[in-house]
Amino acid sequence: MRWVGLLVIFIALSIIFLIPPYVLRFADPFQGPMKAVARPPPPAPVENYVLVVKAGNEREAFYKLGYAHAYYRLFQMDVMRRAVEGRLSELLGEAALDTDIYFRSRGLYKAAEKTWIYIKSNYPEYASLIEEYTRGVNDFLAQNAAPVEYLVLGKKPEPWSPVDTIAIAKLIAWGLSGGENDLELKVLADALGPRFLEVALPREVNTPILPRKATFSPTWLALGSNNWVISPNFTATGKPILANDPHLSLSVPPTWIFQRIETPDYTVMGVAFPGAPVVVIGTNGYVAWGFTNTGIDVIDYYYYVWNGTRYYYKGSWLEAERRTETFKICDLNNRCVEKMLEVLETIHGPVVEYGGQRYAMRWLGNNVTLEAVALYRMNRARNLTEFLEGLRYFVVPSQNTVYADKYGVVAYFASGYFPIRDGGYLPFNGSRGEGEWTRFVWLPSVLNYINPQYLATANNKVADANVYLQWRWADRYRHDRIMELIAQKAARGKITVGDVMDIQRDVVDISCRDVKSLLAEYGGESGRRLLEELNRWDCAMRTDSVTAARYATFLYNLQKLTWGRFDVSTTFVPFEVTLASIKRGLVNRSVVEAAAVEALKATSPWGQLHKYSLTHVLGSAFPGLNYRQVEAPGSWFTVNVAPGFQVSQGPSVRFIVAFGDGVYMMLPGGPDGDPLSPLYDAMYMPWVRGEYVKVD
Repeated sequence: MRWVGLLVIFIALSIIFLIPPYVLRFADPFQGPMKAVARPPPPAPVENYVLVVKAGNEREAFYKLGYAHAYYRLFQMDVMRRAVEGRLSELLGEAALDTDIYFRSRGLYKAAEKTWIYIKSNYPEYASLIEEYTRGVNDFLAQNAAPVEYLVLGKKPEPWSPVDTIAIAKLIAWGLSGGENDLELKVLADALGPRFLEVALPREVNTPILPRKATFSPTWLALGSNNWVISPNFTATGKPILANDPHLSLSVPPTWIFQRIETPDYTVMGVAFPGAPVVVIGTNGYVAWGFTNTGIDVIDYYYYVWNGTRYYYKGSWLEAERRTETFKICDLNNRCVEKMLEVLETIHGPVVEYGGQRYAMRWLGNNVTLEAVALYRMNRARNLTEFLEGLRYFVVPSQNTVYADKYGVVAYFASGYFPIRDGGYLPFNGSRGEGEWTRFVWLPSVLNYINPQYLATANNKVADANVYLQWRWADRYRHDRIMELIAQKAARGKITVGDVMDIQRDVVDISCRDVKSLLAEYGGESGRRLLEELNRWDCAMRTDSVTAARYATFLYNLQKLTWGRFDVSTTFVPFEVTLASIKRGLVNRSVVEAAAVEALKATSPWGQLHKYSLTHVLGSAFPGLNYRQVEAPGSWFTVNVAPGFQVSQGPSVRFIVAFGDGVYMMLPGGPDGDPLSPLYDAMYMPWVRGEYVKVD
């Protein structure tokens, strides 16, 4: 079937591209994709879908890992580093220019450069390991032909640098930090007035992870996803179980690569980002850890009175710093044009435009941050004390960190640092000096829980607190469902790995409980008909259910009708806030009946409307590179999350560590990025079916 797919791609190219070099480059059996069949043997084997690197010492391990990451995922690595650099349009052309401008103007790669200089000066031992990893990547480049994607594009990969590895971490951190949330909230606040903030900010019905209120003391010195842990008292083995399924973009190849590194000093396994050597979520036999995003707000925006490139700040006119960025936009024949852009920077950070207004952006991640050092130390930790010593270096993005170890300890920490300021949910008046960061708090010192019976996180509220942390917590439904299932299983007996797998596969959407009361009160005749159907339904978002399709259609239309008239995404406002806004009359309640009318029009089973859509960067031109679309169970609010109708986000890995039993995982795709490899999509359908492989 792969050869049929390649033939289809070849025919498509012949039709689409009229300039001979495109077709000739693709069809050439020596320089085209046919050569990929004869690529050299892998530098490190993939065993049971796990990249295994064995080495006599750590430096050798990092070198081999760099070579292996490049062998299996070079094009993916290059796309990620070019995104941070703002240089995708050199590779992908005009279509990528807006993305380049977005990231270059925000200065992420500059922050990576500063961070690398700092690491090299202050942590030379770890810097030498990054340099070995980089040498491995570049030796692969020097010794092998370019992967198939470069041949199709007519480009050559550039050498890797240590900064590129740090830059990938900055890219991930930015994606999990909230972006333009403050600016989008301002759109709604301007349109609806302060009453909307009274509804949106408290999030009173959202279930907090921590049972106690968090108090941030004024005396500190200046300076998705789902996961859960179950204590030994509740498990069949008498040892802890840790589960994690972080929700990220579902891509081809997968976001993660699962790796196992064995050296005489330690062995660690788990998922890593290609381009970065350390395990992000994993276990070393002594400890295990997992992450979900807290969303705690570490980005602020500032507006000023401007006079040309001068801005007014605290009684004085200051000249903004100016830097000129040059973008190269190249076509498939390597004909390039340049575009120039002047970027201003104020005392708070780079200036961006939103809604026709200038804002300076201050992001914690644009400072020197040491997440790479943190993860390296966590990879080697042998107990909770050592793990926390590593976690102290983790700055951004703040993560719900669950921990378990072989000794029976389980724990939760909100990782990262938090800037203390007055507010933070709307842009500040920078000219008046509003919103200055006065100090930083190490979040684990405040937001922690040692040895709970069991605890789950699902991007919901971390804790009620005496300071603003953020307002766009994920709706409580996934968290509450996980806790509900753990309690049910614990009541029936000791919890097993199979029970945890069942929880990760669960597709019951308990938001239906809130929707039933909404329909009863405001749904009108159509709402009554829909409610009668929902009352006969178990709220399971199965692919063969028409009621599930109607329910999802109702949710989508309710969000669209409520918020679509504003210049924000229909998914920007959490559903809990939508419900509160309707009940308090902040928006027209007729949207409930209108959404019910649309829902009743659905006549197809959910799976016919709701499909996994995992695409390659080049997949729009070469659809044979994409994974095939298949029916997707679940929904926005199920533990097995699957938002939207064309599902491109979800569990980026399913990972379970059961001390005394084993380690289980499954990725949404294969470990090998070569489309001609039998491992290209090897795990995709097992992942769709909710299967696992035991890897230790």
